Amino acid sequence: MPFRTLLAVQAEARPEFYRTEEAFQERVFALLRPLEGTPSPRLAAFPELFGLPLLLHLEEDLHPKDLLRAPLLPWRRARRAYEVFHRTMAEAARAFATYLLAGTLLSPPYEEELSRGRFARTPLFQNLALFFNPRGRLLAQVPKMELTPPERWLARGRFGPHLVETQAGRVGILICLDGFFERHLARLDALGAEVLLQPSANPAPWDRPWPWDRRRKEGEVWLASARERLLGREHLRLLLNPMLNGQILGLTFEGQSGIYAPGEALLLAQAPVGDEALLHILP
Repeated sequence: MPFRTLLAVQAEARPEFYRTEEAFQERVFALLRPLEGTPSPRLAAFPELFGLPLLLHLEEDLHPKDLLRAPLLPWRRARRAYEVFHRTMAEAARAFATYLLAGTLLSPPYEEELSRGRFARTPLFQNLALFFNPRGRLLAQVPKMELTPPERWLARGRFGPHLVETQAGRVGILICLDGFFERHLARLDALGAEVLLQPSANPAPWDRPWPWDRRRKEGEVWLASARERLLGREHLRLLLNPMLNGQILGLTFEGQSGIYAPGEALLLAQAPVGDEALLHILP
């Protein structure tokens, strides 16, 4: 595998990390600090919804009653949140010389063009992941395709394919639920993806009975599935599954992050809550 250093960032979402651009940058750089001194090329990944609290808390809190007074407020805030997220993550990718999956935020997809500058391609929001190279260039915006019930108001993404060919290897990106659909996994494998990034945010207690088989627990099923997801593939050899935890919009997220090879967990977070850096250096 061409990548030498892998980092899956498990992170807790707390409003104080998102109130200013400076606080957010300090937070991101602190979470990436384990990369210092590690061999290149590097690949790091943040969780799903890691950028969402910028929309809710940057500069001032967004309250539901504000939407009644100013229905265009979410679009104005989304533009500001996207710009802070993009700028901070680009700087982090450069500072740590890493390919960086910035996690996701809820935003319209933005494009850049010489005469128009940065503009929204559509007013519809998506669950959108950003992927940067070590020089801070945005290589891909990847929308989530398979939406959970709380996400049904978002625009569904289409298969891109969500494959990024880097100088260090082919990276596939599937956001949380997308990575549980065999047709998406098979397509990426057939296209030659070697590493799968699956940023996740699970809004369910990690130790609850699994709804489809109450003899098993949520976390048990999740971890077993991750171990099995790469078995028998042509090209996929590694899976990074960084997970968010904390409270956002009344939902409580828990999840035990992991780095996986076919049939085994190379690294697992100690707990499904709190910050943890899963750092794996390949020979």
